[in-house]
Amino acid sequence: MVGRSRAWWVAGGALVGGGVAWAVLRFGVPVFLTDETHKARPVLEALSWLAGIGGLVVAVVALVVALRQGRDRTASREVAPPPASQTATGGGVVFTGGVTGGSGSGTTTGVHIGQVGDPPDPPDPPDPPVPTGH
Repeated sequence: MVGRSRAWWVAGGALVGGGVAWAVLRFGVPVFLTDETHKARPVLEALSWLAGIGGLVVAVVALVVALRQGRDRTASREVAPPPASQTATGGGVVFTGGVTGGSGSGTTTGVHIGQVGDPPDPPDPPDPPVPTGH
């Protein structure tokens, strides 16, 4: 779900950026952006400074919120059981330790897992000897 939302934002940003690039190529740069004495130029520069400062403030707030959420999640997690050890014995696998999953959790021993997947391919036959001409 997060990936789909991010894809929409990326697609929207690409669409807006493409539209701006098309408009500049089609209609040219507006005159007031190139003329240093135009009346609208100081207003646009002031707005760009405000937008830059506002963007920085939003980024810092987002970073603080993300760090706080990460810290809250880490603090609320339960302690994970110790990792299980695994040994293979003639056709079965024995798990010992805190194994979770299945119909319950806790210590599990003597689990038999049959062959998973197709059997391995047989080995290639050896190459025939190369005759030497004497």
